[in-house]
Amino acid sequence: MYEIVRSQKLQPPMINAIIKVEKLKADDVFFNQTGFEEEDVEPSMKELGIENDDEIKAIIDEYTKKSAEFLDAKKDETAKMIQLAKEIQEAARKQKEEAGQQALATAKAQTPSELLGMDENSAALF
Repeated sequence: MYEIVRSQKLQPPMINAIIKVEKLKADDVFFNQTGFEEEDVEPSMKELGIENDDEIKAIIDEYTKKSAEFLDAKKDETAKMIQLAKEIQEAARKQKEEAGQQALATAKAQTPSELLGMDENSAALF
């Protein structure tokens, strides 16, 4: 999902639609693996009074840590991609600038008749 969002310039509504589809997919995988709906887990934990259980807290802390590490890795990856894009843009700008300077130097070295593509006979008329 991150690659899709980063690789294309999508409108925010399209990004939101992708996120919703990915959440639906994740919910389906969760249900297929556990037999429970994701939306039923937290209310059931509260109903059973186990949300403050040490084992549950350890599981939540572990996944919170994994999630933070994953997001940090994606943040670093994104920063590298942005830096690379800036470097590519700068190189393209320099190349375009150099090409413009070369064209200007070439144009200055030519006579007016050469610039207009005239032969000597046509230039003599002016």
